[in-house]
Amino acid sequence: MTRWDADERKDLLVGLSNGQLKIYLNVATDEGPAFDGGTLLQVGEPGSKVNIDVGSRACPTVVDWNSDGKKDIVAGALDGKIHVFLNEGTDTLPDFRVQVLAQNDGGDLLVPSARSSPHVVDLDHDGKKDLLTGNTNGQLILYTNAASDTAPAFSGHVAMMADTVVIDLAGTPRSRPFVCDWTGRGCVGVIIGASDGLIHLYQGTEHEDCSTGIAEGGPAPRPAAELLVAYPNPFAPRTAVPFIMSGGGHARLAVYDLAGREVTVLVDGWVDPGEHEVVWRGVGDRGRRLPAGVYFARLTVGKALGVQKLVLLR
Repeated sequence: MTRWDADERKDLLVGLSNGQLKIYLNVATDEGPAFDGGTLLQVGEPGSKVNIDVGSRACPTVVDWNSDGKKDIVAGALDGKIHVFLNEGTDTLPDFRVQVLAQNDGGDLLVPSARSSPHVVDLDHDGKKDLLTGNTNGQLILYTNAASDTAPAFSGHVAMMADTVVIDLAGTPRSRPFVCDWTGRGCVGVIIGASDGLIHLYQGTEHEDCSTGIAEGGPAPRPAAELLVAYPNPFAPRTAVPFIMSGGGHARLAVYDLAGREVTVLVDGWVDPGEHEVVWRGVGDRGRRLPAGVYFARLTVGKALGVQKLVLLR
């Protein structure tokens, strides 16, 4: 549901299996909605517009992506990418001129196992939009905004967990999340729709500071592990790679080159809960000095995965 036009009544935005988007306008009342036959949404310059088409299995949400006071559309799809349609009209008369793809570590964001289903929310309360998405495998994936609220971009991702267990619905249920305050007490919660026909509810833990939306130890559900921003980055001759473990467990932190080859392992074993930091000096296995270039630190804890780009200077 969204309020699409100027009449302040609930309207209905629908993603179609063929990748198109359709808006159904409310022709009744806000209390008792009834809808017209629907209109396919279009993108492009005036005189050359075409129907919006994200390929297949469109999964849209309405959000002010660039914080200009006008509604934009963020849509997931079978391809696992996040398609963004920017509104260059007004908030009550949208006009979509261009499509862009959300970025992750300098490339197109690609949700693991595909069928992206985005929900945009400032989950860590830093004033910047983050991206929470489901996928084919029934997981809940968090992309934290590493740029700004007006131009979101992301760096790596983590699989979310609840009660120390990674959220991973059985089979390939095509999860779709929505962040909500289920109890009405200011606590972060998530409901997930899936192909099993059930609504899965993950409620935030209620503490005295629940009104802030953050339970003690972070929002719930929370990442099993989180790879934080390395510093300095770019770096020479060393960088510190910090990460947080929400619970004790086996962690593996390795570094890979652009070709996907593992060049060194920084951590591989049991790690206690809490904040940790590992220093990498730009060397590979057996202490060999690596050339300048782009590398990727990858933290794996169970099914949780975090990735961050590292730029080595010489």
